[in-house]
Amino acid sequence: MLWCCSTSKKAPMRKARNPFTSKMHTQGPSNWMARTRFTTTFRVDKNIIEVPLTYHRQWRPYYQTYVLLDYNGSKHFVRLRKYGTRYFFADGMKEFRRAHDINDSVIIRFFAASKDTSFDVDVMGPIHRQTRRRSVVTTKRHIFTADVTQEMMEHNNPLIIVHNGLPSVAEPWFQYLSKNNLMAGDEVVFFFRFDEHVWEVIFRKQVIWDEDLSN
Repeated sequence: MLWCCSTSKKAPMRKARNPFTSKMHTQGPSNWMARTRFTTTFRVDKNIIEVPLTYHRQWRPYYQTYVLLDYNGSKHFVRLRKYGTRYFFADGMKEFRRAHDINDSVIIRFFAASKDTSFDVDVMGPIHRQTRRRSVVTTKRHIFTADVTQEMMEHNNPLIIVHNGLPSVAEPWFQYLSKNNLMAGDEVVFFFRFDEHVWEVIFRKQVIWDEDLSN
């Protein structure tokens, strides 16, 4: 639109934008979605999260070694690992999962205000934001997790875990480790299914990385 030069009225002046106001609005909760970077699945069976290609392209060719995850004020340093052309949040995810009692695969939303290596995270899944509680007939509860150690591999002893003051025994423990080719650093997770009144035992193999970001 052109302003007519013959008019005696002055053209309205645009109000200068305050950069500080804009920045504060970007960081405010009302514009939360504008800061979202990516959403992906945390598969707890491997304790890793794959970084989507669309996001890690912005790191190329200088990939980060560590990132910082902030979940409800709890901060976790996580090592970035490479496998082929794929990148994963790896070392430190097991501690993140345990600290927040995440025992089922969940969706995690990553977002950051300005730094590409420091993320606030929002967890959505079986343990968060449930619209209704699951019925007791469909509920399984995590009871405890046993870390496989070298000592376990060398001695034919049963697994004895004290839970609620009572010893829980899994025997023959060494046969279970051998049968499933478990090694030191792996996890064995014990759930209880209330609908069937039985124990469910699963294991998580430790991921062995043969390639670092420097390669």
